[in-house]
Amino acid sequence: MRTPLGLALTTFGSLARERQMPSPQRAPRASSGGNHMRALSGLLLIITLPTATPAAAQWTNSASKDEMTNEQMVLAISPHATPSQPMELPYTDTDAWVGFMCDGKNEWVYLGFSNTPNLNNTELGDGFNYFSTRLKWGAEIKNARFSQKWGSSYINFSDGRDALKRMTNGSADTLLLELDWYGNGAVYFRFSLEGAADAIAKARASCKK
Repeated sequence: MRTPLGLALTTFGSLARERQMPSPQRAPRASSGGNHMRALSGLLLIITLPTATPAAAQWTNSASKDEMTNEQMVLAISPHATPSQPMELPYTDTDAWVGFMCDGKNEWVYLGFSNTPNLNNTELGDGFNYFSTRLKWGAEIKNARFSQKWGSSYINFSDGRDALKRMTNGSADTLLLELDWYGNGAVYFRFSLEGAADAIAKARASCKK
């Protein structure tokens, strides 16, 4: 089982290698990726931040500071979720989480996995796979589009702004993700959003310091 500290290090290290993905509507905030991610490659110091209220206790806040530039990245991570049904080998121990990251200028929303997702029905791009799938925010089912860098354990929301709005406005307390996983068919992960708004608010406040 990964510790929160190890999880934060893994997240920062992997996302640092993600590059900008084409988007028809690019916004400076809540983007799915960017060249700013490259700055994360030198992050050395991880500081676990205490949660502000019991409501955010299930979410983990961490910060990372670049010793060379003093630039800080702040992270909020959901509790880990396991598939609703056991997966076949070699994915039997797979779990996943929702992540939020900010640096004071940009914000990112993504989904992380303990095993690299091997997905069906994707579209090949320049170093990325693109796909659409169903999400269920509370009781509302919505189609969403994602991208996954080849070999990455992270998938990125193409519209991070919509996801971030739903995570912070209290309209849903769970997020159900459907993935067409090779050798397993439809796989479902249910994430808790309880405390997400508080944890993200705390991360944003730290990013502004």
